[in-house]
Amino acid sequence: MVIGALAESPWGVFSIAMTIPIALFMGVYLRFIRPGKISEVSTIGVALLLLAIISGRWVAESSWAATFTLSKPSLALWLMAYGFAASILPVWLLLAPRDYLSTFMKVGTIALLAVGILIARPEIQMPAVTEFASTGTGPAFAGSLFPFLFITIACGAISGFHALISSGTTPKLIEKESQARIIGYGGMLTESFVAIMALVTACIIDQHLYFIMNAPAGLTGGGAAIPTPESAAAYANGLGLVNPAGAPLPNLDPSVISQAATDVGEKSIISRTGGAPTLALGMAEVMTVFGGSGLKAFWYHFAVMFEALFILTTIDAGTRVARFMFSDAIGNVPALRRFRDPSWRVGAWVCSFIVVLGWGSILYMGVTDPLGGINMLFPLFGIANQLLAAIALCVAFTIVMKKGLFKWAWIPGVPLAFVLLVTMTASFQKIFSSDTKIGYWAIHDAAKVAKTAGRQTFQTAKSPDEIDAVIRNTFVQGSLSIVYASLVLIVLLATLQVAYRAYKAGGLPTSEEPDTPSRIFAPKSFIPTAAETEVYAEWREAGLDPTPTGRTHG
Repeated sequence: MVIGALAESPWGVFSIAMTIPIALFMGVYLRFIRPGKISEVSTIGVALLLLAIISGRWVAESSWAATFTLSKPSLALWLMAYGFAASILPVWLLLAPRDYLSTFMKVGTIALLAVGILIARPEIQMPAVTEFASTGTGPAFAGSLFPFLFITIACGAISGFHALISSGTTPKLIEKESQARIIGYGGMLTESFVAIMALVTACIIDQHLYFIMNAPAGLTGGGAAIPTPESAAAYANGLGLVNPAGAPLPNLDPSVISQAATDVGEKSIISRTGGAPTLALGMAEVMTVFGGSGLKAFWYHFAVMFEALFILTTIDAGTRVARFMFSDAIGNVPALRRFRDPSWRVGAWVCSFIVVLGWGSILYMGVTDPLGGINMLFPLFGIANQLLAAIALCVAFTIVMKKGLFKWAWIPGVPLAFVLLVTMTASFQKIFSSDTKIGYWAIHDAAKVAKTAGRQTFQTAKSPDEIDAVIRNTFVQGSLSIVYASLVLIVLLATLQVAYRAYKAGGLPTSEEPDTPSRIFAPKSFIPTAAETEVYAEWREAGLDPTPTGRTHG
């Protein structure tokens, strides 16, 4: 997602790179220079973010542009390096300030976008249902709406990743347990609101441009290594697109593609897959109501920064949580028990390196995949994410059953059944489908046949080396699909076994830690209630600090 938006974009790369020293400065400022001065550091941080976006254009037009112009593979390597560094630094130094900036950017940008949509009232360009919904032959995704719509990674979807973060990182960032409800539930409501805004921005873009941006380069290039406006226009014009009324759309002139890229300060917008560039272009179209079309490039890169901040936060938080889980797992081996000690820095660094190597190799495989990472990795990541959600729901279901709350077991049980149905159906199709647009092993076998026959091309793979890459990548993707599905089935069987035992016994003991009364005071929500305000005043009158310095998590 981030790589698609930042590849070959010096403006975007510079702006995002600057967010790292900005976040580090905010962490140091709040920790040592002006502790507790959140309003000050917030104002400074937002001002520096805007300066980073504005100065990005100057860099893109200067001799420094070549330094910040990175290919997709290079960006993947830099993201791996960032993920490793961010996961081993203290939470207060980078993760917390970046999360804080990301929250400001996300909530503020989406609110501004909503206002912009109400003012601009843009026309919907996309028909309510395209032919791809029924044929399953879309250029971005192949397969039927069920189950693949439900395993697509998207804001507002049920997310196993959020479940992991809520158990590993969120506790370090809240003052009291009761704040978890407003953060968790409110966060998912905000995610859903973001999803609605993303759908609106995607549907107001010219259909030709939409599919040109979201189709892999192997399709928009028309056989060439690098797509051109002419090849992309020829591809889009061959899709047989219709307007919302059902009338065929006129052919797209290549100059429209070039002009669209120029308007947003980019050299090209062709095959910018992943969703982020599409959202940014749609947002830029809407945001022109604030300042006119002359600011379209600014709003485009503002949107890219908004998205990238959020995704980079995902990288460092996700790597940190994965490190916790990995170190805890290998710590069960007698010879490696020291890895269970989170304060052992060497162990933390080793585990972080192994975790980054794992997700980084898959990311690199995706950005270099001859068939297009959008087709290969998104379904795999979506299935993995929703299978994690199924595991989280299994845990919740088990706890409810062990506590003897049988009449409430349907609350986690119903969504668990739905998520399992969807993800297992998707996994089954990706593993066993004979359609070479869907099944990993079907593509794998077809590529092997093409190689054995001595063919020089296979689908969008244009050389024998690229065919070898397809064979290797589909083997990895197919194998991971089998592993993911098998592990979830094991967890499900264990869940059902424990739930049955709990039901027969009227409940079972849990492994929850005993409740520890808090020694600090903080409101449950963003705005203190009248009672909480009174209690806060009582603390102050007694000369006590409700949230004393040093009680925060490092």
